[in-house]
Amino acid sequence: MESSDHAERTERPRSDSVSSVHSHDHFIERLFIESENNLSRDVLPLRPLIEPIPDLTPESAAESVEGQKEEKKPTENISSTSTSTWFVLEGLAIVLSLLLLIAIIVTLSQFDGHPQPAWKYVSLNSVISWLSTISKACVLFVISEALGQLKWVWFTQKTQSLPDLGTFDRASRGLHFAVLGSLAVILALAFDPFTQNLVHYYSKLVTDVSQIATVSSSVLYNVIGLTIHSGAVWYVDPVFKANVYSSLLNNDKTKPWSIPQYTCSTGNCTWDPIATLELTSSCANITDHLKFVCYNDKEFIAGYGGPNCSVNLPGSPTSASFVFNKSDGYPVTVAAVKSTQAIVYKNPYHFATQMIAPDGLLLEGPFLPGKTKWQALECALIPTVRSVRTTVTNGTYHEESLATWTNITFQYEPSGPGYYLYPPWGPDMGMEHNQSFVLSSLSFVAMGWFFNSIFGGRAKLSSRFGVTFTSSADSYAGADIIEAIAYANITGCTANTAEKLQCVVENVAAAASKTFRDSVAPGYEPGNGTIVGQAKSSMTYVAVHWQWIALPAVVWLLGLATLIGTIWKTRRGSVPQWKNDLIPLLFLYKNEQDEGVPGERTDSLKVRLYKSDDRMVLGE
Repeated sequence: MESSDHAERTERPRSDSVSSVHSHDHFIERLFIESENNLSRDVLPLRPLIEPIPDLTPESAAESVEGQKEEKKPTENISSTSTSTWFVLEGLAIVLSLLLLIAIIVTLSQFDGHPQPAWKYVSLNSVISWLSTISKACVLFVISEALGQLKWVWFTQKTQSLPDLGTFDRASRGLHFAVLGSLAVILALAFDPFTQNLVHYYSKLVTDVSQIATVSSSVLYNVIGLTIHSGAVWYVDPVFKANVYSSLLNNDKTKPWSIPQYTCSTGNCTWDPIATLELTSSCANITDHLKFVCYNDKEFIAGYGGPNCSVNLPGSPTSASFVFNKSDGYPVTVAAVKSTQAIVYKNPYHFATQMIAPDGLLLEGPFLPGKTKWQALECALIPTVRSVRTTVTNGTYHEESLATWTNITFQYEPSGPGYYLYPPWGPDMGMEHNQSFVLSSLSFVAMGWFFNSIFGGRAKLSSRFGVTFTSSADSYAGADIIEAIAYANITGCTANTAEKLQCVVENVAAAASKTFRDSVAPGYEPGNGTIVGQAKSSMTYVAVHWQWIALPAVVWLLGLATLIGTIWKTRRGSVPQWKNDLIPLLFLYKNEQDEGVPGERTDSLKVRLYKSDDRMVLGE
């Protein structure tokens, strides 16, 4: 029964077939004729499943309309169109996709590590997004057309399952692909996210010439206060005194008394190395030099209940004393000493100070020789030239010490006698070659008198009156400072021994250095002792993470490989270039109730696209 039906189908007059398609465009008719002529003639004829696609020309279509049933041969003057012609659009699309990828790379390379472009109507991300979207669209167009063409190649190679026709047709439009084309389309889903991840932004501080950055620096300090004895001795400058007092009596943790005048309008500034005149401190533990002596003075013992004992440094006036096994005496003492009295710092151009105290700065007693531990410290304030690198970060001042120079010579110069320092440095350390730094002799002497007054105090312990503080000089400053050392919370000082003196002189040195530098920089304007730096403003910069270009490049390469493979297979098999055209599918379709294939058989049916009698046939 099936054979007879088939016979009837094959014996149906050709006029029926012609009349069923004569309404199609003459151009499409020529297309099928040309495509059929390209197929090899050595394919063995198979049993047609669906009626062959007829060769249609304008002449045969006209005769069909007039009712003529005589078969017309194909027009012989229609030339075959080459494969390259049919893949021109695909070739242009793959080239355009490559050019757009190159444009993305070139654009990003121009801005990598540079400020974010301030374009008026578009952003960098938007440009990259547009370029990547068009590039992806081009490569997906190529892949879609190639997959559409590959379904015809698939059915010309050998008999295949009929549902594969639908699978290939869906593959050219969706995500269910095979091998290179399918992988390319799947990877293309991440095309846009990957290109967006190429561009990252970060904040970077850059020099802003419209902003101000200055800091004070001094090569000369010659400031003094009022005279004391008819021009023979002078007080220190009141600013110097105020800064030093603040360093010892003000427990502000930001240490404003140590920061030279500066201005940084952006809150972030840098300076090249700066060489400036300062005071620095140095300390040495001299506990090993302590000598203990007790005096068996009967009168003293009768009055205080025990012998008087002293803790001394040889050759120095600095000493502490206590009553044996009692809570009386002068257990804590601080004294400025001459270079000839110093144990470690014997340079006459240094300001030396000594301190003796029991461990824990004990001001309670009782004191016992051999049981109570004592310490002694000697420190010096030294005129110094220091090279520093200064920065201001988020409004906070920082200094990095690069080098120091402390070799001093006393000289008589036309500008006046002074203490000269000649560091062997150059511009890399912030100074000119052979530049001198000078501390005037008047300022030096005034500072010596001041240090003698503040570092000249004792803490007195009495079983009757408790603790009192006295000064060894006429000034009350010595008593204030020894009280601060013994009891106050001096900024940065945590030691509870004589080593607290080290922290004290460090603060004094920082305060004096600020005074030196600010003395020639009364204002914030550049010049007159101020050093100009670079004010930094925050700008947004572009950082390209190039690893994210890998996926777009792979998608493009897969698209290119798919296109080249499709062209090669089409040429090799002389397959019509129908691609995703629906017209051939309409010609090959027959209604199931008429003479088509029953629906239940389509899943198992094996078919092949071949050429028979100059016609394209989809048969078993």
